[in-house]
Amino acid sequence: DDDARLDHVIIYATMGLGARAQHAVRGLRRTYMKGGVGELQLAIAGVGALHDLRALDGGQANGIQKLLGPPGGATSWTTSTPFVPPRHLKKRGRSSLIAQVEEELAVRGCPPVNVDVLEWTGETLALRHFVRRRVRGPQPPVDAGFGVRLRFERPVAGPICLGYGCHFGLGRFSAELTVSDAEWE
Repeated sequence: DDDARLDHVIIYATMGLGARAQHAVRGLRRTYMKGGVGELQLAIAGVGALHDLRALDGGQANGIQKLLGPPGGATSWTTSTPFVPPRHLKKRGRSSLIAQVEEELAVRGCPPVNVDVLEWTGETLALRHFVRRRVRGPQPPVDAGFGVRLRFERPVAGPICLGYGCHFGLGRFSAELTVSDAEWE
């Protein structure tokens, strides 16, 4: 609902969720919030495929459109949550920031991309407030997040999540509808 507060969780798996995984998800009843706020109650609001999400209207429709992009995909995507590099950063080579983004996309079968690292202004400044480290367990190689824009040669469908912690919501990208994307709808 664009209020910058977490109020829905979407669980997405490209290969789908088997019976055991679905049972585990359905068994979740509560989780905890940062800062000792207390328990957060959980309830499943729906189960389905990506096209089922697109059919939703109301408060979630705009957020879902940004997460998935238009039905034909989008050529331009921008970070909604900071991209945290999965490896230590180097100035050049395969461990540079741009090369790490490109490699993450190549592993996911995405077409060639131009990667722009965004300056820290306006919208991107909000990315600095995201939690990028775990309380316990493995830590990111670099405690730094970046704003990134992806420009693909051809439209790519979302969701796109990349980098360290992408399975927890870091490195999530939102589609930017461009004039060239409009012809794909």
